[in-house]
Amino acid sequence: MSVSVGDTLEDAVQRLMTVPGLLVLVLFLGFRLTNPVIYETFFARGIEFALREAGGYSIRELELELIERGYDFLLPLVDAVDKAGMDVSFPVAIALVSTLPFIAELLHVVGVRALAARDPNSVPVDEITSGLPGAYVKSLVANFIALVLIVLGTLFFLVPGIALAVLFFFVRHRIALAGDGVFEAISQSYALVKENATQMIVLGIVFWLSWGVAWFVAGLIPLGDLSGPFRRAVETGVIVFGISMLTSAYLQAVGGVAGQASAAPAGQSDRLGA
Repeated sequence: MSVSVGDTLEDAVQRLMTVPGLLVLVLFLGFRLTNPVIYETFFARGIEFALREAGGYSIRELELELIERGYDFLLPLVDAVDKAGMDVSFPVAIALVSTLPFIAELLHVVGVRALAARDPNSVPVDEITSGLPGAYVKSLVANFIALVLIVLGTLFFLVPGIALAVLFFFVRHRIALAGDGVFEAISQSYALVKENATQMIVLGIVFWLSWGVAWFVAGLIPLGDLSGPFRRAVETGVIVFGISMLTSAYLQAVGGVAGQASAAPAGQSDRLGA
């Protein structure tokens, strides 16, 4: 089926205004607004670890050394490192950072399933949780393979890398909504996007333009210490819009009109708009 850019954008916004859409937005906001703390913890504890292992200094010993050598102006920087993030060991900080991509992928799978639900007035618990562990693992593997191919294509030949990024738009949707296996999802995504290549390129451009405009405008609003969280919140809204947009486009591509499909794929609830 042909994907309509106008219908996709309209339907994507409508899906965001539903209970499932707001749920996805809240989940992503919670995740992205806590990320900076984890990254700060990782870098701060990493600096402390490097000082301790390479130079044999603790933070306190480094402060005394700086005072003795007359580098007092560096003390605020050392103090900032000492107070940054959570008070955990460096191995724990590494573990925390390592979990972020896995949590992000889980949220994307949940987001696709929630935004594909037909009932706009309730949280689609059954649709989200049905077969979730298997879908999550398959989505992790498939998107990792897709990412490797995209990176290789971009490094050696820029255009093929970008083309692969577009062709793999529906990999997660094929797994989360249709129950495909890893390689089947990649193959089916390729076929669906190829049939609607122009529309999908336009939707990709719309997303990145939306991201750029949102990022620029958010940076112009002077909010002091809240500027960072505000910008991340705005960016999160664009990310969730992008998930909704691709979900709507996918549902049209597999046989729906304006994001409403005629039937649910095998293994999924009838309440899924897929």
